[in-house]
Amino acid sequence: MLADRSLALIAARCAVLGGIVLLATVPVYVWVEPAWRALVARLAAALVLGVTLLQLREALTSGLAAAGASALDAARARQAPEPGVPHHFQDLAGDLRSALRSRRYFEQALWPRLQALSSRPLARPPLRHGRGPSLAGLRGVIADIERQP
Repeated sequence: MLADRSLALIAARCAVLGGIVLLATVPVYVWVEPAWRALVARLAAALVLGVTLLQLREALTSGLAAAGASALDAARARQAPEPGVPHHFQDLAGDLRSALRSRRYFEQALWPRLQALSSRPLARPPLRHGRGPSLAGLRGVIADIERQP
């Protein structure tokens, strides 16, 4: 119902604007040479159309903002961590995400840290082409570290 009112208001405003532009354009249209009359008419129509489209866009964006985020947008947003989660754990989770996406990050950042945690040499998990190891491969390495005395 609110959308119908806003569209009716936009239609009324644009009709008034069209009338004002028409009143201003007719004397100019009569005064200019016939070769320029088409340009005057097109400029007047472009002005009315441009203002109308801007108002419609504003009504659409305000309507979408008032509706809130959709379930898909909410799912894409990163959830805020629980209050008791230490920031070091959040950093580690970010490091794991980066290591899964980037082979270079895994080899230069995460793998040396995992080796530093271990008291004996670790078996390197198999890497995927251009990416880091799989999540299952990282689980295996972490399980090996946890089993060490």
